Amino acid sequence: AHRAMRSENVAAVLAAGGPTDRKVTSKPKFQIGETVYTRHAENRFVSGGHTRLPQYAERSFGTIVAHRGAHVLPDSNAHGLGEAPEHLYSVALLAKDLFEHPEHPEDEVILDLWESYLKGADDVKA
Repeated sequence: AHRAMRSENVAAVLAAGGPTDRKVTSKPKFQIGETVYTRHAENRFVSGGHTRLPQYAERSFGTIVAHRGAHVLPDSNAHGLGEAPEHLYSVALLAKDLFEHPEHPEDEVILDLWESYLKGADDVKA
């Protein structure tokens, strides 16, 4: 049901955000504990490109630690190309694999990454 909103409440509602979870018919491609490889975010260099894959985490191996369901893909939605929902995973990456001189090399950085950002480790050419 649609309810009218008072103008003084608009800023607070927008700041709170909205739910981004969506239903999809596809099954998750990756399982908890599986090793994955992060892709190169090609659209980062396109004028107005948008991605939630941090540049420092591109082309790195990590481990799936959680499946978060399917969510709106911001890369598509930010450009008015539709929500294009995808499975979202929490991926643990080791500091030593991300940074040249990490103070604590075995520390994990955990990122929430969409399925299209990832490849199976077996799909990576040596």
